[in-house]
Amino acid sequence: MLKPRKYLTTELLGEETVEGETIETKMDRITTNKEPIKDGAPRIYTERKDGVIAAYNIRTDRFEIATEAMDKVSKSIQAKREERGQFTILEGGKDADSATESIQANGEAQ
Repeated sequence: MLKPRKYLTTELLGEETVEGETIETKMDRITTNKEPIKDGAPRIYTERKDGVIAAYNIRTDRFEIATEAMDKVSKSIQAKREERGQFTILEGGKDADSATESIQANGEAQ
């Protein structure tokens, strides 16, 4: 005897599609209404004295930039962990010395 096939249902919905404007109608609209061209990519030119920005330089080692950014993130996470550690020692309104004395006397953390 064959098992009945179990059909899976989902509650995911697709995105609504929108018909785009053709380039011909867009150019016609811009020229007849004398609208400024608002869309487009930003210019990435820099002053010659500033040199080439590392984000736009094709010769830049992007892995090095990524590791520097991840180092900053890990340092901030470590600082937050250390902050939380200080608050757990000082919980209950006790100062750090009395908290460590009570830990040593009881043999366990409160």
